Amino acid sequence: MENESIVNTGAVKGVAKSKVKVWPISTFLILLYLIVAMSDNFKGIFVPSFKSEFLVNNTQIGFVMTASLLAYAVFQYIGGMLIEKFGYKKVLMLGFILSILAILFLVNCLNFAMLIVSMFLLNTGMAMFNISVNTLGPALPLASTAILMSAINGSYGAGNTVLQLISGKLLATGINWRSFFIFMLIVVLAMFIYLIFLKIPFQPVVKSGDKANSVLKSPVLYLYIAAAGFYLASEYGIGNWFVNYMSDSFAMTSDQSSLYIALFFGCKTLGLVFSGFIADKIGYFRCILIYGLVATLTSFIGVALGQGGLVIFAIGGFAFSAIFPTIITTIGGFFKDRTSMATGLILMFGTLIAMVVSQIIGILNDALGTQNSFYVVAISILCCTIFSYLIGLRSKNN
Repeated sequence: MENESIVNTGAVKGVAKSKVKVWPISTFLILLYLIVAMSDNFKGIFVPSFKSEFLVNNTQIGFVMTASLLAYAVFQYIGGMLIEKFGYKKVLMLGFILSILAILFLVNCLNFAMLIVSMFLLNTGMAMFNISVNTLGPALPLASTAILMSAINGSYGAGNTVLQLISGKLLATGINWRSFFIFMLIVVLAMFIYLIFLKIPFQPVVKSGDKANSVLKSPVLYLYIAAAGFYLASEYGIGNWFVNYMSDSFAMTSDQSSLYIALFFGCKTLGLVFSGFIADKIGYFRCILIYGLVATLTSFIGVALGQGGLVIFAIGGFAFSAIFPTIITTIGGFFKDRTSMATGLILMFGTLIAMVVSQIIGILNDALGTQNSFYVVAISILCCTIFSYLIGLRSKNN
């Protein structure tokens, strides 16, 4: 199946494409993913701080990750339905309001229960951002959707890279984790003002009589859920547990461990610079297969070699780069008239898979040790590659 036939560029209605100013919207989406990067980055790198301040173990920290991913899962789906009813801008504004409230709670967090509730609320806001980005981005009338989605995800990777380096060094100097959320609040408020003045003249198209059952009955939906779910499980596993893995397994300080996780996301960002062009050139599913196999190999080898394999594991971030944005880019080709709903379902159930896997990692950390449990990341990216391959086979016959 040719690339053009699996990319949906007509899932919105509004003004004529020739009159649409897409670059202010594209820039907003790219910058918005920096906020998502902050949210995800701060959960993982603050794990040792959370354990120390609230006197909890890895299994209990797993509850924080589970609450965060549960919010992501449920509210990405709800967000998809809200987008179809109210449009992108109103859903994005709701996301900002929820995020601002959550950060204020975090800055004034008094106990572990309040931490869990605050993270749930914060990730509810992030879910609104995520579903908006992953449905509006592919629908913008650009020459290459793959390149835009790579740029958006590259923003996430670049944000993670810089934040991991800076956060690790600042934590090592004794700065409290709450200070980082104060900085995040300033960024969120700035982007909220940007959104207020931004024109988004798009509304998702939903054909009359096009029922949700048509999406739910599609076998490819469940392949997408599995592919996206296991990818998210691997990436969230890295973002949430990689610092803890290095801290517990090799007694590395936050300053030391931040170098490796920053290298991972730095390589991932570098990969995103090229992945959109490569996907356009060799085909989307072939690109996912190649990158997925390399990511699987570097993950298994990196964990097997222990501390000596950290560099290999981190460099493997390059191979992670193309997988998820390319998967998201292809959804509209199978669900042209209910793209928002299908994407919401895929992200919701996919995130639920990631949530379960993240909790399993937390439990296995205490039961089997952090190094053995980290193999779950490698297994997850392998599963993602297998299910993506199965979607690719269906696309050839579509």
